Order: sequence, then C-alpha cells, then structure tokens
Amino acid sequence: MPSEFLVFLLYLFYGMAFFAIGVSITSRDTSASNLKIAGVLWLFALFAYSHAFHEWFELYRNLPSPEFPAPFIPLINFLKLGLVFVSFSFLLLFGVRVLHIVFPAKGRFINLLPFLAVALLLAATVPQWGELTPALSQAIDTRIRNFIGFPAAFTAGLGLIFYSRTLHHISSKGALNFTGAGLALITYGILTGIIPSGTRLPLLGAPIELLRGLSAFAMLHFVMHALHTFDEERKLLTEERLVRFAKSEKLHSLGKLAFGVAHEINNPLANVSLNIELLKKEHLISSNPERMEKRFQAIERNLERASNIAKELLVFATDRVTEFVPTDLNKLIDSTLNLLGARRKAYQIDLNYGSLPEVSAIPWKLEEVILNVIMNAMEATPEGGSITIATRQDASRALVEIIDMGSGIPADQIHRVLDPFYTTKEVGKGTGLGLSICFGIMEMHGGSIELHSREGQGTTVTLSFPLGPDRFLEAASGVADNG
Repeated sequence: MPSEFLVFLLYLFYGMAFFAIGVSITSRDTSASNLKIAGVLWLFALFAYSHAFHEWFELYRNLPSPEFPAPFIPLINFLKLGLVFVSFSFLLLFGVRVLHIVFPAKGRFINLLPFLAVALLLAATVPQWGELTPALSQAIDTRIRNFIGFPAAFTAGLGLIFYSRTLHHISSKGALNFTGAGLALITYGILTGIIPSGTRLPLLGAPIELLRGLSAFAMLHFVMHALHTFDEERKLLTEERLVRFAKSEKLHSLGKLAFGVAHEINNPLANVSLNIELLKKEHLISSNPERMEKRFQAIERNLERASNIAKELLVFATDRVTEFVPTDLNKLIDSTLNLLGARRKAYQIDLNYGSLPEVSAIPWKLEEVILNVIMNAMEATPEGGSITIATRQDASRALVEIIDMGSGIPADQIHRVLDPFYTTKEVGKGTGLGLSICFGIMEMHGGSIELHSREGQGTTVTLSFPLGPDRFLEAASGVADNG
C-alpha cells in the first residue's frame, strides 16, 4: 500500500509540473513581443498539456482497481500510445521551429528531422505490428520514446540553449533561465527516451520516474523564470517609446518656437539691410565719419542679436552631455525667455528675481523644464494676460514660481497632470509627456515640481531645487549611477 501511494503521488505531481508549464505559457501575453520564439511557444504549451494528461493517464492505470474488461485493454493501450506520441511530436515540432529561428540558413536540413524520426519509428515498429497486447504496447511505447521522445527533447533543449545567446541584450538572467530550461529538457529526454521505464536507481532503489519528475519540476522552474524575459522586453520597448515621445514633445515645442524665432531674427536682419542700403546712398565717409560709425555699430549690434537668437535655438535643439555644472537660475530664465521670441510680446511677463546662489544642474535640461512650463502658462492665458516669474530662496532650497492668470485646472484633474500621456489638449496638439518629462528632470536634480491651481483663477507651478555645498557631488554621483 505505501508503494502504491508513492506511485500515486509521483504521477500526480509529475503531471502537475507539465500542466503548470502549459499554464505559465498560455497565460502569458506575448502578442506584442518582437521575440521570434513567442510565435512558437504554443507548441511547447501543447506538449506540456498533452504530456500532463499522459502522466495522469498512467496514474489512472496504476490506481488499485479491478482489472479492466478484456475488450477495453487494446483501446486503453492505444490511447496511451497516442498520448505519448502526440505529446512528443509537439515537442519535436517546437524544437525544429526554434532551431530554424536560430539557424535559418539550415532550415531545409532541420525540417527533415521530424520525417527522419517518424521513419525510424516505423522501421522499428512495423515488424512487430499485430494484436495490441500489453507486451506489444510496452514495446511500441519504448520505441516512441527512443525515436521521438529523446530526439524531441534533445532538439528542443539544444534550440533553447542556442536561442538564449540572442537574449543577453534584453536580460542576462532570462538568457540563463532559457539555458537552464534547455538543459532540463535534455536531461528529461535522456531519462525518458533512453532509460526504460521501471528502471531502479542504483543504491537508492527508487524508480527512474522519480528522476523524471524532478527534471520536470526543474524544467517548470526555469521556464517560468525564462518567461519573465518578455516582461523585460516590454519594459525596454516602453522606455524606447518614452524616449521617442520625449523627442516628439521637444520637436513640438520647437515647432511652436519656430515662427517667433524666425520673426525675431528677421527684425535685426531687416535693420542690417536697411543700414547697408543707407550706406550705399550716403557717400559721407569723409565728410561725416561719426554717422558712418553709428551705422556700422547698428549693423554689428543687430547681427550679434540675430546670432544670439540662433545660438539659443541651436543649443535647445541639440542633445548634449548630461554634466552638472553651477547654474544661475535667473540667467537661465532670461535665456529661456529669449527662445520665445515674438510670442513673448503677446503677454505681460513680470519678472521678480530674488538673490539666489547657484544650483548644481544640467542647464539645457532645466531650460526644457522652464520653457515647457512657461509655454503651458501661455496656452492657458489669453493674449495680453499676465504671467509672473519669481525666484526666491526658502531655507535650503531655491524656488522658481511661474504664475499664470489663465483658466486653471479642474480639481478632479490636478492629480493627473504629471502622469505620462495625460493631456487636455486636442488630438495632435501634444503628446501628454511634457510635464511628466519635467517631473523626471526635476527628480534627476533632486528637486520637485508642484502645481497649485483653481479653476478659473490660474495656476502656480513651483520648481524647487536643493542647495548646499555637497549638492554638486551628489547630483553627479546620481547621474553616474543611473548611467
């Protein structure tokens, strides 16, 4: 009785291990994955499910019960052979497909493996065909394991090991787990395809089925952890999309600036052109050198102004090294306002600068934050409206406040404005990433961004930066760790 109970437990958990493998695969959403193996995992899941039912069928056959009626014995033996053949066939097809992914140039040779395995099985079993007695059934079962089971497990295991080499750029841990799953499959193939069922282990005296069960659980462990590679891939894809959207948001901001900058550059260039025309008409170099000197100074001044505006736009549009340097926030706000060009003239912008020590920052990133917040304030404020930009020091922090008198943000939406992709703008007017990117930049600087708004009464955005002698070293260390 104890031995029968152990056999019952062995086959029960043995089958459960394969069933869990099938569930772990089919419950994983891989529809958005770019990994080629995602398209063939369903074959491995079918192997796991059908093999689980095969083991449970063996469990049923080994339960203490009255003998089966003689007419049903051939049918039961046939069902047993059918299950083992079908399950290993799914595994063989899975292994062939994975090897085809890894070695596409050798696809024709790899595709011959299933036909070769079936041909060898038929050659070994056809001479024995006759009435399906238990003895004949056992012999055919052994041949199926020899010529289908072992090649299937070896092929699939080898395919997973080779495929794991392509995954290190996504997850080194995931690649190791795919390798572990492959080794567990090969081990299972040896135990089930070469060593006959019922074999007793030396010294321990335990049945070979015990080792098969242990290898099945090892397979389950590695497969479940290997499937986390799809989560890592999804995370990388999400990060790449966020980077692309961030660049899109920046291009959107540049598009808004383009007209104003073009107009702002056109004015000094028009002045230069006018002075040059006057110089051509006035031949007074010898008679009135002072007037000529003024003309040349006006030309130089306007050319310098146009050059500075172009440089501001170029600096904003170009990606640079993320290096923390001492930064004057008041001067940074001034340079950011220069980017607004003619748009700035449509609003009454009041500047109220306080005395601030320099903060450790990446200037061009903070410029993105300030520009984004100011442009949001402009969009919320009707032309001619007032926007106040104030700076002050509060204890150990430097504060920048941007206050508009616009429409404000509804109370039920204020907590969502920093969420990625949330936007109240029309489709095509923005990606919804502006403030969420600002939030990330402020966190990078050890600072924070806070919004206070009342619908119909405007919005106040407060940028807070830490001060202190060690802040530069902490910020630089943080960037190094993240990089």
